[in-house]
This record gives sequence, C-alpha cells and structure tokens, in this order.
Amino acid sequence: MRLAELAGRRVGVWGHGREGRAAVRAALASGAAGVVVVDAAPPDPAQLPPGVEGGADVAALTGCDVVVRSPGISPYREEARALAARTTVTSGTGLALAEFGARGVPTLCVTGTKGKSTTSALAAAVLAAAGRPAVHAGNIGTPLLDVLLDGAVGDGTSLVVEVSSYQAAAVDDFAGWGAITSLAPEHLDWHGGVEAYYRDKLHVFAGCAPGSVVVGPQARTIAERYLEPSLLVDPGDVVPAAEAAGFRPEHLPGVHNVANVHVALAACVRMGVDLTATGDAVRAAVGGFRALPHRLAPVATRDGVTFVDDTLSTTPVSVLAALEAFAARPVTLIAGGQDRGLDYTELARAVVAREGAVRVVTVPDTGARLAADVRAAAADRRVEPPVIETTGLPEAVVEAVRATPSGGVVLLSPGAPSYNRYRNYEELARTYEQILRDAGARAV
Repeated sequence: MRLAELAGRRVGVWGHGREGRAAVRAALASGAAGVVVVDAAPPDPAQLPPGVEGGADVAALTGCDVVVRSPGISPYREEARALAARTTVTSGTGLALAEFGARGVPTLCVTGTKGKSTTSALAAAVLAAAGRPAVHAGNIGTPLLDVLLDGAVGDGTSLVVEVSSYQAAAVDDFAGWGAITSLAPEHLDWHGGVEAYYRDKLHVFAGCAPGSVVVGPQARTIAERYLEPSLLVDPGDVVPAAEAAGFRPEHLPGVHNVANVHVALAACVRMGVDLTATGDAVRAAVGGFRALPHRLAPVATRDGVTFVDDTLSTTPVSVLAALEAFAARPVTLIAGGQDRGLDYTELARAVVAREGAVRVVTVPDTGARLAADVRAAAADRRVEPPVIETTGLPEAVVEAVRATPSGGVVLLSPGAPSYNRYRNYEELARTYEQILRDAGARAV
C-alpha cells in the first residue's frame, strides 16, 4: 500500500508510540478524511493534532478504511484477528518501504534475533565510506515514516533499515536487498511459538530476488526452511574469507561481531560497493566502528574490574556470545528478567564448563530457572554451582563486585527482557549505571 491510498479515507492508528505518532503524521500528510488513534493508555487530546480523535477502545477502529498497526501489537491477538477480517490492516514500516521502493531508493533490510543493530549500523558506515551516503533507520530508532516525510533520503542516498520480527511480519512485497544475522527463539509470547517467530521474522524477504539476501552461517539452516534457498547467499560467496579478514573491527569484541562485519560487507557489495576501489576507506570505517549503546559496551571501572552494559541481550544465545567475547577474562554474569519460557540449559552448561571462570548472579524472574539449570549442570559435573540468586539489581551488583577479581568483568547480559521490573532495557541500563556510580565506580 502507498501513502496516496490513504487520501480521502478514514485511517485508524493502533498504538501511539513513536511509530504510531509517525503514522498519524503520515495519514494527515496524505490527506486522510479522518484519523482515529487507539492506545491502551489513551493519548492526551492536547497532544493530538487538530481533528484527530483518540481513545482506548479498539472497537473505534472497526469503522476505519485502513488501520496502521504499531509493531508492539501482535496480529495474533483476538481483537487484531477480528479487525483484520473487517478492514485493511497495514504498518508504518510496510507503508514506508513500499514508498521507498516505488521511488527507486536502494534499500537494505537487516534482521536477525541478535546482531541486527550492529550489522545495520556497520552496513550504513561501509556504504558511506564507499561514497554511497546512507540513512540508518527503523527499529534502531527513527521510524521509517518520519524518515520519508522529513525527506532525509535524497537522490543518490541509500537506506539501511533495521527490521524487528514485529515489523517484518507486516511487510509485504519488499524487493530490495536483505541481510540476516542470527536466528534463535525469541518473542514467543508475541508470535505464539517458535515456528511463527521464524516465519514472521523472515517474511520481509519473501519477495526478494535470487541471491539478494545475505545470511550469516548460524542462520542459514533455519532461513532455508522459511525462504526459497535461491534467495540466500553466504557472505563468503560474496567477499572471500581471506579478503574479509582484512576488515577488522578493532572495537567490537567477540566472534559474533566478526560474523556481523562479514554479513554487512557482503550485503554492501551486493548493493554495488567496490571493495577493491574503496577498500582503504572501508577498512578504516570498520576498524573505527565502536559498539552501539547497550551492546557489550563498557560503562564503568572500579578496582581493576570492568562493568559492561549488554542490556539488549534478551536471549540465552546472545548471553553465550557475550561470554565468548570475554573468554580470556574472569566474568561475573548478572542475568534474569521477564520470563518468556526460553530454555536456559545450554547457557547453564556453558557456564559450568568454564570451570569457575564464569560466575552467575541472578535476578527475578528468569533468574530462578537459570540458577536451577546451573545447579543441575554443576551436579552433572560434580562441582560446586557457580551461582548466587538475588532479589534484584542492587543486590546483584553488590554480589557481583564481591565475586569479581581485579582484571575481571561484571557483565549485565540479562538473557531476557526487562519489562517485569523496568520500562525497557534503557531504564535497566540507567539504573545499572546509577548503582555503579553510587558504589564509587568511574564512568568510561
């Protein structure tokens, strides 16, 4: 659906977060006959543009010709299914991608359970270094509709979009370039199961051309189950491993980040970057690239201990990658959060296998299950379980400081979302940093 199709129609906007507000703006700019905003927390009428209605009752959307559903609202909810049966439901990401596609804007969509923020940011940096100005947007921060309406993508500009599974599920007919970083179970409560999660996450690429989607090695087998294998291409088939090895991310720890670099390089080459002609500039861009906030980011030090914020780590797989990144140092892992039923047994076995080099301090709710799994893994190996359970983050930091020797790392990598106690991962990170400051740690 194009924006012009909203003209003269009554448009509903379900959800009034960043993407919802961008959808209201787009509907008004397109000449909608009326706009209705529905959110569980009804928007303040004073904060709505003139003539825009607001409320909390989803039934108000049934009289709309088109409804723009915000990403956080699962299409599998009963009221969402009922609404989709009565009217046209789309998304802001879908509308914007259709518009950019019609305008011929070179677009790369990047998704994956973990690594999509770093890889999409890397791809934008590579494109820019190669003389191809690029705008980086989507799930990373700026809604695509705002990018579109602000005219941020001009002639000769490429677009790099980080796409979440919530966003990907609602995108039809995207025919640009793609990249897949990694795949592991996540957001099962929203999608209703692991099969639906993978199907929804990869749906964005269903309309892409053969060889246009670069897939990381960890994700290849799963991606082949949900996409035509001809769509997929391995990074090493685009940029040979020997050549890719020359592009070193000096400030990104971990093998997984090397894989992210290779996916980003291959995707950019697929988009037309000539690494032979621009290699020096691209190498400098990759070498100087630094970790994004909340992704293995050192935030403080005290008495020779480094404190790391990895609060965007919300799956056991991402915690394993974080532990691997600090394999040469003793680590105290702080983990736990909202329980979505993910399996922590492999993580627990990996912790115990490090033979005391990793200790775990848990917080509710998933902390109880992780602690039990660590104890079970330790019993299998007949060793003491390297785990302490706490009631919350302040106590966890105290225990972590006590357990970590000089030269070690305290790693906040929850392996679960933080919504059970915090508004989001950013509030969790701010709380962590404040606790560290109060404890005398020095910010880095």
